[in-house]
Amino acid sequence: IFYTSTIYNKGAEVIRMMHTLLGADNFRKGMDLYFTRHDGQAVTCHDFACAMTDAFGIDLSRFKLWCSQSWTPRLQVSEHWNESSKEYELAISQSCLPTPGQEKKENFHIPVAFCLLDGERRELALDSNMLQLLEEKESFSFSGLAVRPVLSLLRGFSAPVVVEAW
Repeated sequence: IFYTSTIYNKGAEVIRMMHTLLGADNFRKGMDLYFTRHDGQAVTCHDFACAMTDAFGIDLSRFKLWCSQSWTPRLQVSEHWNESSKEYELAISQSCLPTPGQEKKENFHIPVAFCLLDGERRELALDSNMLQLLEEKESFSFSGLAVRPVLSLLRGFSAPVVVEAW
């Protein structure tokens, strides 16, 4: 069988992640451009990503790896709280197991919706609640926090990944 449920499920996940990354209004604008260009045509995933890229000027070249690389990315997460400076650091590493024909995987573009909660489990106000992982390991710092935050990661199932215990 050429088409399996995996193909349809993965395609839906890729589109949902683009929606998460761009936001509802921007995604709609990209969809409008896509339909203007390609209505009634046989198209590819590349055509869809190009319409989203052209609508916003966002580079989705790494994001397209979701369509060409197999297996599920794994995230390793570490946190550090500096009590004296009231600074919280979050480090996230990504990896993907080798598969036949793809022994070495390139880093995915992974949208990570998150929030930091205070001791009462209220969301702390941040400039953004979306991280974009592009590299093998990235660190994010948050300063001026009154208390050590509690991390809520991958909110709304922002990306289909496996998070290894931290």
